[in-house]
Amino acid sequence: MKKKDKKGKNQRDIEYVEGKSTLVGTRQRKLIDPETGEVMQVEQTTKLVFGSKHFWKCYMKQFLAVMKPLSGRQYDVFIYIVEHTKPGDNLFIGTYDKIVEGAKCSRQTVAAAMKKLQEKNFIRKKQNGVWMVNPDVLVKGGDSKQAGLLSEYHKIQPVNDEGKDGANT
Repeated sequence: MKKKDKKGKNQRDIEYVEGKSTLVGTRQRKLIDPETGEVMQVEQTTKLVFGSKHFWKCYMKQFLAVMKPLSGRQYDVFIYIVEHTKPGDNLFIGTYDKIVEGAKCSRQTVAAAMKKLQEKNFIRKKQNGVWMVNPDVLVKGGDSKQAGLLSEYHKIQPVNDEGKDGANT
């Protein structure tokens, strides 16, 4: 789609590139070099990209389902994890001791919260101190990034914590 804006000196061509959700505008400009006084004719191009790849997406139904079973200080653990999840790979790096310190709660609270978060499929343990947040609940990026992260998330086997106290996590 091309559109011409014919308002005097602001005449410009505008084109919407649907596949990239981008609006591209061009117009001719006269620039004057302040040192030499030389007049230069240039084409100015402006791009405006629409989309959600630069925003965190929180899938509310799943997000609320994760939050519902948490109580009191366990909620603080959840918020700490959300605030410290890396946007590039949905990884949360943190041992129980680090979470205790950051969320200002007891180790018992962290262990209980982590168990509930795993049961609700919010987070999976990749290795000691490295967790991945479910991109179906929280992700920063577009659909293709989410699909890639989901593939990685599903490769991580859920941990059965029965009989464990989380001492090495």
